[in-house]
Amino acid sequence: MALRCIVSICVLPILLYFVCGLPGLPCDAARADKEKLVIGTKNFHRYKTAAASSLGKGAKKNLTLPEPTSYGYLDVNAEKGSAMYYMYYEAQEASPDDDDVPIVLWLQGGPGCSSFFGMLYINGPYFVNDDLTLRRNLGTWNRIYGMLFIEQPIGVGFSKRGTAAIPDNELNVAWDLYRALQSFFRNNPHLQSRPLIITGESYAGKYVPSISHFILQATARANGFEERLRHPRKLSDNVEAPVFQLGGLAVGNGFTDAETQTAVQAQVAWGMGLIDSVQRKLAEQMQEQVIELVRSREWRAARNMSDVLLAYIATSGGSATLEDVRRNTGYDSRSQVDAYLNSPHLRELLAPSGVPPTSALSWESCSAEVDHIMGHDVMKSVKNLVADLLDYMPVLLYQGQWDAECGVGSNDAWIHTLQWHGHGGFTAARREFWRVNGRIAGYWKSYSTLDVLVLRNTGHMVPHDNPLIGQLMLERWVEIAVRGLSYDRDAHVTPEEEAEYANPDQAEHST
Repeated sequence: MALRCIVSICVLPILLYFVCGLPGLPCDAARADKEKLVIGTKNFHRYKTAAASSLGKGAKKNLTLPEPTSYGYLDVNAEKGSAMYYMYYEAQEASPDDDDVPIVLWLQGGPGCSSFFGMLYINGPYFVNDDLTLRRNLGTWNRIYGMLFIEQPIGVGFSKRGTAAIPDNELNVAWDLYRALQSFFRNNPHLQSRPLIITGESYAGKYVPSISHFILQATARANGFEERLRHPRKLSDNVEAPVFQLGGLAVGNGFTDAETQTAVQAQVAWGMGLIDSVQRKLAEQMQEQVIELVRSREWRAARNMSDVLLAYIATSGGSATLEDVRRNTGYDSRSQVDAYLNSPHLRELLAPSGVPPTSALSWESCSAEVDHIMGHDVMKSVKNLVADLLDYMPVLLYQGQWDAECGVGSNDAWIHTLQWHGHGGFTAARREFWRVNGRIAGYWKSYSTLDVLVLRNTGHMVPHDNPLIGQLMLERWVEIAVRGLSYDRDAHVTPEEEAEYANPDQAEHST
């Protein structure tokens, strides 16, 4: 469960009453000196038959326990006893001696949802079987990159708050996560030279830009160019320079700018056939109320009204979830992730690292407490942070086409209002087909440091819906935009490999 808008039953009475969402040069200078943005030039081979770790295809099919390279707690505030739990997996098919192999950090949305859910349901090394064993996810983003999953903010999953307060805004969320990242890389100095790619989906459309901008600003302060940032935030005086390298960021089906994304909600639903023209007018009235509340800074009321709007669209369209209108059920309705992460045999593995071996700490996909505390911050925009980031590093924004909540139209709306150095060039750029085995898998638009990709036949959770396409997308973007390699974006796989990567939830789709 990754999602900003899980509409609770409590909004339905309201709905019924109403009816009866780094280095120092900016990119315009850096484009003339592009090697400053190039992290590596190693050759890239998409298909290797031998894996470098026990997670490879030749290993046994099902496991009882995960096999992370390292795991445990990362200090956030040692005095107050707050810490974030993590699992790190070294790249399966890349040499660990390569000092330029990227590390991908995955952040789940919510607010308040666990990254370990993503580890076992979206793009991590495993999926959970009905019998609570693990099967390999061949489409993992861990194939040729290291992959890091952190339970954040504090109060989520296995993380520990101690006496610290759960953060109530994006700046404090980023500050806590930054300290956890500093802890991870200080504990693993051999990883410090490898570029960190920060990724996530849904409400991580706020998390990812926020932590990335925090790292950028900390770097800028340490290197004397903080004044060049157009949208600096007030960081604590004791923020230290990062001991790691930020290489770029990627967000899938993100919720980033509530006002512009809400403004197209009715149009998107009508275009997908979920509502008719009469229902569209009512939905437009609702979304205008949301926008008015955002503009008047009535943040909780805006979030509540947004939930009412989404519930109305879902009910009118008879949709199990707006996150993929093809589905007969919600994304995780059959998931065993909660049961697995609360299982005794997993707790035995984690106990030496500090996780209680009993039910004293119950793991849950999303924390209602964190969601409530962050509730007033949900509808605040982080769009301007993305504009700063585009001056210094590559950004990928991808969407699955069947998401009616935070999908193509929703993201297109805020992207085209983004004021950045490449605004005109991106607007004029041609969107191109992206092909896999000669078939159109998506639509790719690129200019300067921004790539926007629409993936066909996928919904809100692209890597879960089509593991192969999700993996190919990330690897193509990282190798070209982050590592600076030049080759064709289009991909070719064998029929056998394509079949191996089959959608694990195909039966849950209506068509």
